[in-house]
Amino acid sequence: MGEKKIEKRRPLLTARQVGMIAAFGGLGFAWRALGLVVLIPPTTYVLGIRYTLLAIVSFAGGPYVAIASGFLMGLPSAYPLYDCVAFPLIGITIASVSKRAWRWMEEKKHIRAYSLILVAIILAEFIISAPWGAFVIAMFGVAPFWPFFLSTVAGPSIVHILQEFIPLAIVLRTSPEFMRPRWLWSGGEELE
Repeated sequence: MGEKKIEKRRPLLTARQVGMIAAFGGLGFAWRALGLVVLIPPTTYVLGIRYTLLAIVSFAGGPYVAIASGFLMGLPSAYPLYDCVAFPLIGITIASVSKRAWRWMEEKKHIRAYSLILVAIILAEFIISAPWGAFVIAMFGVAPFWPFFLSTVAGPSIVHILQEFIPLAIVLRTSPEFMRPRWLWSGGEELE
């Protein structure tokens, strides 16, 4: 009889990636569940560390880590159905540019790399803020007075953009070995 060849499957997540989900996703979950946030008036947006943690873990861990961590971070929020979708979308958007940005950093094209990361974060915030803006418009029946719209949607989004970009840029400079995007789109990480 013929011998069957047994293929060794690559895991969807490595031990390093599971550790990232547990550490970063768990910390984001606990931080929000304990209510350690600052309310951004006049909105229901809150300022916590979840956006910062998500940006870091998405860049270093990849899309599957971003989805799992983002889901964990969204669970204890005031709007879990919204946040459990919004946080993974932010993470996937950041992960989608991380490999290109990393290559540019290795080529000493830092301005180009950081600009790409900033554009991705702005795009992610726009993607998750657009439904909220549509909700505000639907509640009022027409587009609300623009200062109100800016204070309820654009203002907090700018704060979240800065809260994601600045710490991510700092961690990329201070911990390059941890931040190196070793992850693969098919799951797992590159072998060294």
